[in-house]
Amino acid sequence: MRQSKEKRQVAIKQVIADQDIQRQEDLVAALNERGWQVTQATVSRDITELQLIKVPQATGGFKYALFDDNNSLNQLKVILNEDDTIYTTQDNLVYIKVTPGSGPALKSAIELIDFPEVFGAISDDDTVLVILKNGVNGVDFIEKAR
Repeated sequence: MRQSKEKRQVAIKQVIADQDIQRQEDLVAALNERGWQVTQATVSRDITELQLIKVPQATGGFKYALFDDNNSLNQLKVILNEDDTIYTTQDNLVYIKVTPGSGPALKSAIELIDFPEVFGAISDDDTVLVILKNGVNGVDFIEKAR
């Protein structure tokens, strides 16, 4: 039986609300235990589409959580201030290395906040490259964003 992407993504949201899911493999196993027949590749695409991020757990480590569009500035600050986040700047470029899974969410937060200094941003699973407008210094931007 073919299961719809929308229903699967609702199930993913429920799983991460019910359990502390730390890895894609854990999410695949949890979904399959609930009757879904998913692969890691499918779940990886869903994670990107749902803009799931990894947030710190009180007990250490990270777990998947939903990115909150309505609270973009707080989400941005959480991601930028995580211990594992590393910044490198060069003139008007800012390269940000983040916890795996948080790259797309960070890029979305930057775009939703609509910083006037930002020309554009690109991301993958664990990095974001922010391209600032001419004359904007990367160090100054990071200080403002944090």
